[in-house]
Amino acid sequence: MEEQKEIHTTKDKLPNMTEGSRKSMFINVVPLLLLGLLFSGFGGNFSGKKSTVVDSYFKEKAIGIDVEFHTSVSNILSEEDLSSNIKDTVYTDKDCWLELRIDQQMLYQHWRSGKIEKYPVSTGSKYLSRSVESRPGLFAIFHKNAHHQSTQYHGADMYHFMPFNQGIGFHSMNGTGYYGSLGVAPSSHGCIRMKHNDVAKVFRECDLGTLVLAHSGYTARIVGFAPEGYQNEVEYTNDEIKEMLAENLYNILEGNYYITSRKFFVVDPKVIPISGIYISYNQRIPSKQKFPITTYFIEQQIDRLRNVERTAELIPFEDFFNTEFFKDIEISEDESESEEKIIEKPENKEMINKYFRNPIGILPYYGPND
Repeated sequence: MEEQKEIHTTKDKLPNMTEGSRKSMFINVVPLLLLGLLFSGFGGNFSGKKSTVVDSYFKEKAIGIDVEFHTSVSNILSEEDLSSNIKDTVYTDKDCWLELRIDQQMLYQHWRSGKIEKYPVSTGSKYLSRSVESRPGLFAIFHKNAHHQSTQYHGADMYHFMPFNQGIGFHSMNGTGYYGSLGVAPSSHGCIRMKHNDVAKVFRECDLGTLVLAHSGYTARIVGFAPEGYQNEVEYTNDEIKEMLAENLYNILEGNYYITSRKFFVVDPKVIPISGIYISYNQRIPSKQKFPITTYFIEQQIDRLRNVERTAELIPFEDFFNTEFFKDIEISEDESESEEKIIEKPENKEMINKYFRNPIGILPYYGPND
């Protein structure tokens, strides 16, 4: 009875509406409410994952979007969404690669399976005499020695030594007195100090050529795993690999990721010099990448069912953009000249010098008598 009274009261509030008027209101308002519910989902929440754009092999286009949506919600990706997580991915065919976080004093071992192991380290300190501060770059382990004796520091014992940046490498030392600095602060003259068991494990599991990405929290390059058994489509020369690595980074830094083609290849570690390659630690990736401009031409056909003779005015193509239709449409100078800017990219030699070679250069060498 209470429910019937409530309905009766609602009708009383609309005394001038006929039954037909109420039906008409229902037919007009309900679809609008449904449309409102539908569009309220646009720009909605993702299911716990941010949209990510990464390099992806075996794609017809150089765009891979890994996004999971709620099934009941529609989403629109903005330019920021499509640009925020882009990095230049360098692919390896090894089963692991190493990430040296200088700012965290931590070494991360990334596995193909997705497993990540971490080890506390102590990097080079710039405050010690005859020392070298650890510097960023993408490197590769080029030598392994289970027991190395330093030629610079009076024959100091270095166990499971793995150099990757000229004379700088991972190793442990005699005793455990230096353990207190691991994961805390830089304390070495240049090398990366580790615990005995940790470095012995990494020594066993990391082959020659394992990539080492060293940075302090920001890098425009990242390392990815190529599919097992994957081989490059062609056998690239060393110069071709250098050019591709340089051009890939250049296009991302210039915002040309979506309007240029990318080649996906497994990098040959021997191409990486002992001084490493540039990771753009001092130049940020732009927040927005350029997108291709698409122009749609709409041709309206004359209604041929009407018995009226009408003549369509033909406009030359070169005058089309000067018509009334385009008077309020603005095309920014950056967009209209995007293709011209791409053409004006640096020459190969300049490109390699700026976007491949690591600007840290050759590190100082301290002899035993210095």
